Amino acid sequence: MATVTVQPSGVRFGAADGQTIMAAAEAAGYRWPTICGGNGECLVCHVEVLAHPDRLAPPSETESRAVRGISGDHGGRGDQVRLACQAAVHGDVVIRKRGVRARRQEPSA
Repeated sequence: MATVTVQPSGVRFGAADGQTIMAAAEAAGYRWPTICGGNGECLVCHVEVLAHPDRLAPPSETESRAVRGISGDHGGRGDQVRLACQAAVHGDVVIRKRGVRARRQEPSA
């Protein structure tokens, strides 16, 4: 199992091979910022890959088009911008994303 590290918070969680960043975070009990619920439409889930971008599956043409306007000089987020709902993990990776938080636990009845 790979480890995804989220900066600047330092949150860490495991990801099964081929699992998306967002799905792995949610399975580990974290809330990932999104509006479309992981359909690759809203771009809210985007991350900047700080280390090991080669350990993510290559982006689809749809994902590449989607992040084009928010990466590099256009968006000031670096050249390695991916959608967490689309980027499949294949090894340890370090990303930047604000707003990733542990889900609230429901009180016991």
